Amino acid sequence: MTQNFFDTFNLPVLFNIDIDMLNHQYRTLQKTIHPDRFVNATDAEKKQSLQKSTQINDAYQVLKDPIKRASHIISLHQVLKENTLPPDFLMQQMEWEEEFETINDLEQVQLFSDKIDGEKKMLMDLLAMDLDEKKDWESATNIIGKLKFITNLFLRIQQKKLSMDNS
Repeated sequence: MTQNFFDTFNLPVLFNIDIDMLNHQYRTLQKTIHPDRFVNATDAEKKQSLQKSTQINDAYQVLKDPIKRASHIISLHQVLKENTLPPDFLMQQMEWEEEFETINDLEQVQLFSDKIDGEKKMLMDLLAMDLDEKKDWESATNIIGKLKFITNLFLRIQQKKLSMDNS
């Protein structure tokens, strides 16, 4: 069974978490166990503080990232397995890749970016529903696969935008 990172921060196991509360709980925990507070402690206490601080940092990194958070929720309920994306999404990927390659000005980049961002928002809403309401782990796993592709594509769009701005 996977360690429940939500328990670390006293948060409910939900995709749509209160990010402000997560940040607050993180800062509160770090104030009490951060290695800097154990400078004059024994070696064992220093080591334990470092381990706990690392665990809290790891849990925080997972919960603040929506895709990692979703994967963590699924892992609490079942073993995460790699899924294959449906053929229609694979076709969509190819279409987006072709469209992305033909973009040659900033206005087109922005329009494409807006389209991909809209797709990402729609998938995030579906993911929240699958995780928080339906508890449909298989569907959520498929959406995570789609979001990973879209996130990578979005990064490439931003890079293209930057390179066009600098030209």
